Amino acid sequence: MHMHKNDYTQDITPDSTLSLREIVFGLVLAGTSGAAVLAHVFVPVPMTFTVPFIVLPTFALLLGIVLLRRKLYHRLHIFAEQLILGAWTGLVATLAYDAIRPILQLIFQFSFKPYKAIPIFGQLITGLPATHILAIITGWIYHFWNGVSFGMMFALLKPKGGAIAGLIWGLGLQCLMMVAYPKFLQIRLEDPGFLVTGLVGHSLWGIVLGLSVKRWSKYD
Repeated sequence: MHMHKNDYTQDITPDSTLSLREIVFGLVLAGTSGAAVLAHVFVPVPMTFTVPFIVLPTFALLLGIVLLRRKLYHRLHIFAEQLILGAWTGLVATLAYDAIRPILQLIFQFSFKPYKAIPIFGQLITGLPATHILAIITGWIYHFWNGVSFGMMFALLKPKGGAIAGLIWGLGLQCLMMVAYPKFLQIRLEDPGFLVTGLVGHSLWGIVLGLSVKRWSKYD
């Protein structure tokens, strides 16, 4: 990816800061993927409904805003730029998150499988068995979209980024996972593999995200 700091620092004006209404709008759109999991666990509303009829339409709207950003008026253009920054930094952070967890499992010989949730996501979304190739592919797509969408939310909330802010954001997601995943994956909360891979993984995810947003943010 060929990207320069100047791509984000150019054309900064006094009204370049997003308003609270704009931030809330972005959070609602980007937060639907994570909300779909919580709704499935606690309401319950099946993901076969929420993903096709809520998550996908909001994803399409966000994608449309991003693709049309050069033709949009100034305020929406700024909004789109923050979504782009959060999306690709969230993807990079998710790749780091996915890389560290199997390493931890290998080092400490945990019985917990770090990618256990992926085929389950696919099964819940498609209605196919968790072993079906389409369910597995769907699960991975949903997993990466979660990482991207939470990256977008962070970039909207904390446009200047920062390692500490990112770490707090990542640990906040870990807390949500600790609330939802034991029931979702039928595992014990005190399972050391679940705790260690989750805490370290989300900490690394948040730090990578925070540093990346800080590095490329247009805000000083």
